[in-house]
Amino acid sequence: MGESVAASRAGDRTHDRPSHLATVVVNWNTVDLLDDCLASIEAATPTGWRNDVVVVDNASSDGSVEHLRARWPGVRVIANADNVGFCRANNQAIETTDAPLLLLVNTDARLAPDGIAALARHLEADDRVGVAGPRLVYGDGSWQRWTAGRLPRLSSMATYLCGLDRVAPTRFGRSGLYLGDDVGEAFRPEWVSSAVMLLRRDAIDEVGAFDDAIFVYMDDVDLCQRLGAGGWHVVYAADTTATHFMGASTKKVTGRASPEALRSLNRWYVRHHGRAAGHRLRALEAVGFGTRAGVLAAASLVGRPGARARLSATTTHLRLALEGIDA
Repeated sequence: MGESVAASRAGDRTHDRPSHLATVVVNWNTVDLLDDCLASIEAATPTGWRNDVVVVDNASSDGSVEHLRARWPGVRVIANADNVGFCRANNQAIETTDAPLLLLVNTDARLAPDGIAALARHLEADDRVGVAGPRLVYGDGSWQRWTAGRLPRLSSMATYLCGLDRVAPTRFGRSGLYLGDDVGEAFRPEWVSSAVMLLRRDAIDEVGAFDDAIFVYMDDVDLCQRLGAGGWHVVYAADTTATHFMGASTKKVTGRASPEALRSLNRWYVRHHGRAAGHRLRALEAVGFGTRAGVLAAASLVGRPGARARLSATTTHLRLALEGIDA
C-alpha cells in the first residue's frame, strides 16, 4: 500500500467513549487552509456531541502533519507515505471509526455554525436518507451550481451543455448535470458534492464506501449512484450553506474546475455505460463545447468582460472531449 499511519490516538475502531459523529478531512499540501477548516468544524459541532475528527494527509510536503500535531492535538492524523488519492484516504479514516454519522469536509470548505445540526436533521427526519449535502457558495458569497445534480447521462449532459438549465431554470433547473437554479427548499437530486456531505454509517455499510479506483473527482457521483440504487435517499439541504472555495485542495486557483474533472467524468461514464456510449457522450460534448467556444469567441471580439477567460476554459474542455478515454 505504501502508506504509514501516525495518529494522536491508535488508528483502530476502539475509543474510550462512542462518537456521535466522525469528521474526515483529506489534506494534500494545504496547510494554509487547515486551521480555518478545522475551526469551522469545531464551531459547528453540536453541543454535547463527541466529534471524532480525522485528518488524512496524503504525503504533503508543506509541513501539514507537523502543523496538525502542534496546533490540533485533539485531531487524529493519518499520515500516508504516498498520495493515495481522495477516495482511498477517506476510506482509511472511515474504517477507523464506528460513529453512526460520517461528515466529509474538504480543506477548502467552511461550515456554517449550525451546519452539522442542519444536515443531521434531514437524516433524523427520514431513516432512508443516506446522504445530505448543503447549499454551497464561493468565497464571495455567490451560489455554486456544482453543488448537486443529476447523474451523467445523455439527457442531463445535453441539458447542461446546451445551457437549458440556466436559460429555463423553472423547467430544466433540476434536470441537468448540475443545478440550474438556486432553490431555497430541500429536495432529492441524484448526487451531492463531497466537498461537504453527511453520510449515514448504515447506508455506507450496505453499499460500500468510496471506490478506491477513483483517485479524485466523480467520487461523490459514484457513491450517490450506489446509494440511490440501494434505495437510499440523496438530499440537497438548501436550508444550510457552506462556503467552498472550489479546487483549492487540488490546485491554487479557486472558482474554476480542474480539467481533470471532465476526464474523470468521461472515464466513469465509460465504466458504467460502455465505450460505444462513451463515444456518443464525447460527440455531444464536442458539439456543446464547440458551440460555446464559437459564441464566446464572438463575445471576446466585441470586448465582453470575462469572455476571453471563459473561451480559454471552454477550448480546454473541447480539447478534452476529443481525447481518448482510458477507462
